[in-house]
Amino acid sequence: MSPSSSFSKPGEGHFLVATSDDIVFSRVVGLGTMNNSIGFQQFIVELKSKGYRKFIFDLSQCDGFDSTFMGILLGISLEEKLVVLVNALEEHSRILSEVGIDKVVHLCHSPVELPEIELQRLESRAVSQDERQRVVLSAHENLVRLDRRNEEEFGQFVDLLRGELGEGTPL
Repeated sequence: MSPSSSFSKPGEGHFLVATSDDIVFSRVVGLGTMNNSIGFQQFIVELKSKGYRKFIFDLSQCDGFDSTFMGILLGISLEEKLVVLVNALEEHSRILSEVGIDKVVHLCHSPVELPEIELQRLESRAVSQDERQRVVLSAHENLVRLDRRNEEEFGQFVDLLRGELGEGTPL
């Protein structure tokens, strides 16, 4: 891995990933947002059939994340998979706690070194507008289902996306 592959420009982000045994290791570099989380979601879908059950996210280089990223994390954990966030900063914990994700994922605040494994940059893939909206909708539905208090924050957005996709059924 070249040194430049582990850093992002301000306001951008990407994922570094590797698999070993039944574990998926991911390092969030920069921001975890809708723009890079959709490619990560596709990567996860591909791994489902291969039996991966444990996901370790290293947040040591994470500058922050948005609700789509959080909803995708939640979706992984709701599929009866173990999700562990290591090297989480206090700010990460606060944000995850505000939406209730800290109840279903494991947060480790102590410094954790990932095993000696080469992480590869996950390249983004082109997705249609419809596919993008479906991933974003699913992520936000996960958040609303987790804790009804999130409906105040994300409910109108979920309704808007459902309307645009022709899925008028409320949660």
